[in-house]
Amino acid sequence: MTIAVRFPDGSIQNVPAQLREISDSPGSKASPRFERVPLNCDSNWTFHRHGENWYAMPRSGSLSALRPVVAEWWRSVAHMEDDAGKAVGPAKTARGQRQRQRSGWGNAA
Repeated sequence: MTIAVRFPDGSIQNVPAQLREISDSPGSKASPRFERVPLNCDSNWTFHRHGENWYAMPRSGSLSALRPVVAEWWRSVAHMEDDAGKAVGPAKTARGQRQRQRSGWGNAA
């Protein structure tokens, strides 16, 4: 869903929009009404209403990528690492073979 927005150069562009409920009076028994509102998801523009029309205005400031201060808790769990199953050392291989021999599933294939 999109809505028409006028940009500073005079062009009108369709930008992504959402439906937002129009709050009439609290406790009203009438069915809710909705309006289309542009999403403020563009890193270059903010959208403001003047009367019935929407206008784009350049954002001021700068954006910075947010990075976690500490490592995620799951990085300490070996099985949850992205490459947990790829690199198998000799100790893990020998332990896995002993467990398969004890369980009887070593030659199931």
